[in-house]
Amino acid sequence: MRVLGRRADDVADVVRSETGKPAAEALTEVVVSVDLLRFYAKKGPGHLRPRRVGSGWMPWKKAWVERVPHGVVGAITPWNYPFIIPMDTVVAALFAGNAVVLKPSELTPLSALLIGELCTEAGLPSDLVRVVTGDGSTGEALIRSGVDRIVFTGSTATGRRVMAAAAETLTPVTLELGGKDPAIVLDDADLDRAVPGVVFGALFNAGQTCLSVERVLVARSRYDEFVRRATELLASLRVGTGVDVDVGPLVSRAQVDVVERHVTQAVAGGARALVGGGRQAPGSSVFLPTLLVHVKPSMDVVSAESFGPLLPVLPFDDDDEAVGLANESRYGLFASVWTRDSTRGIRVARRLHASGVSINDVLSHYAVAGLPMGGVGESGFGRRRGLEGLDEMARTRSMLVDRGGRRREPWWFPYGAGQIRLIRAVLEWRVRRGPAGLLAFARSMARRRERHGA
Repeated sequence: MRVLGRRADDVADVVRSETGKPAAEALTEVVVSVDLLRFYAKKGPGHLRPRRVGSGWMPWKKAWVERVPHGVVGAITPWNYPFIIPMDTVVAALFAGNAVVLKPSELTPLSALLIGELCTEAGLPSDLVRVVTGDGSTGEALIRSGVDRIVFTGSTATGRRVMAAAAETLTPVTLELGGKDPAIVLDDADLDRAVPGVVFGALFNAGQTCLSVERVLVARSRYDEFVRRATELLASLRVGTGVDVDVGPLVSRAQVDVVERHVTQAVAGGARALVGGGRQAPGSSVFLPTLLVHVKPSMDVVSAESFGPLLPVLPFDDDDEAVGLANESRYGLFASVWTRDSTRGIRVARRLHASGVSINDVLSHYAVAGLPMGGVGESGFGRRRGLEGLDEMARTRSMLVDRGGRRREPWWFPYGAGQIRLIRAVLEWRVRRGPAGLLAFARSMARRRERHGA
């Protein structure tokens, strides 16, 4: 933590140089990683400690579960958060006792190389964290290299290929994949909070965030007001590639093409861009924050992951319709619900097909180190962060030690009337439990002794 704190500005500078994101967002990557280190330092040792297990009706035995490192964890990480996401895996893997081979995106290799440098500076053995750079072929080679676990964060399409390659050697995988996270603005929402919150959730890191708000569902009675306020806010944001901007560029021209294609298709199908709608300039990697109305659920801008600064807004009439629209997705990563009634918000949240939901908040989930990250459906499976993230980095080993000193167990071969008598007595004991169960056990044993003349 001390090394990372001392090098915070260096890390932020490297992240900015590779992604173009605003300085505040680059520095946030450092803060979140420091907090995760602190959380694991406090909670990790106790969580990973061997856990005693009761031996049930065999009190002469001792049982426990211990956690064993996988060995070498292979991490394949994306470009949108080139420091946070690799650090999530590296930190958890090291705390659980593993070595790590990290393959970052070919678009952002320097941030990952800096992680290796920081580990060495912190005094870790030089071969404990190795960084290998390259394109998809390097990632494939890593999967097939004999590592003991693969952690992949990226698109659903690539995640399928990762899983298929890992299946050849039955290498366990953790996959955090795409998302199309909904924000549901109920009819009692405080728009003074909901509008800036939803806009921030959609445009942070230019929308290149797995937890980004990618579609907004607004109660019909509040729809016009929400759209008006959101349009004004989007139009006021500073956009560009400089230091003092709110929304920066997309990381690659290929990603701009995806966002542009989604907007073009939507407009051709009857949608309207009230603000934005295209690049800041021809050939630019900066796509203007765009608010779209008159969109349909069938449009890619509503159903497919855009990963850009887009805000498609759809109306709904009641909570049931909102939940139905939100769950009309093959993804299940995250969601947010906006309401003055937190009880109602929680009730709606529990009906959503998502692995995490925020009530009257957005993106802050990631700043809570104890909350796990991961998806359901085509958003993947397994978890990063939280204690669940540590669990991904170790396998369990069950241990049982006989300490009774007996020469043999009473149920070993050869079978006879005694074994049946014992099994039936134990069954009565475990069904009833407590003192009544013990009494039933004793009576059953005595009764069966008499019956068999024992």
